[in-house]
Amino acid sequence: MWVVKTQGETFYVQHVDCSVPWSTKETPDNSHTKGSIKVKDCLLAIDDQNCATISKLSIFDKVRLKNQKLGVTRVITSRGHELREALKNHKVKHGPIKTVGGACSTTFYITDIYKEQDVTLLMLVVTGLRKLMPNESYYRMYDDPKYAKTNDIDLDAEFDEEDEDD
Repeated sequence: MWVVKTQGETFYVQHVDCSVPWSTKETPDNSHTKGSIKVKDCLLAIDDQNCATISKLSIFDKVRLKNQKLGVTRVITSRGHELREALKNHKVKHGPIKTVGGACSTTFYITDIYKEQDVTLLMLVVTGLRKLMPNESYYRMYDDPKYAKTNDIDLDAEFDEEDEDD
């Protein structure tokens, strides 16, 4: 097994692929390890087969990692109206609500919630709301204008029931 350390965490993996430059650090007086490989400004991803991939850190990755440290959580649900109502009623600070198409004509509503405790509250109030993980395609689609569109709708706007049938 290989040992990969980052941000104070240690991971034991079966294989490592590295596509960015690295340097060595020798530790001849260490009884366990005589040296290590150091990589800076990179992204570590570990797949289902327990293989690590070390790649270049993109601007999206930098923003995502900074937001994670600040406690920003990306959530998804198919219940857009419930989400908007809960955000408004509980005065939850959030990013833009964006829509992404899913399978079988499902529309998903995705937003960033700025406080972790608000995520817990929303998960109790909004049917089917869940956290998105950074390795999910919907997580990445939120940042890509090609896939996601901003869907800010004025909740206070009124409409006639006649208009609903049009």
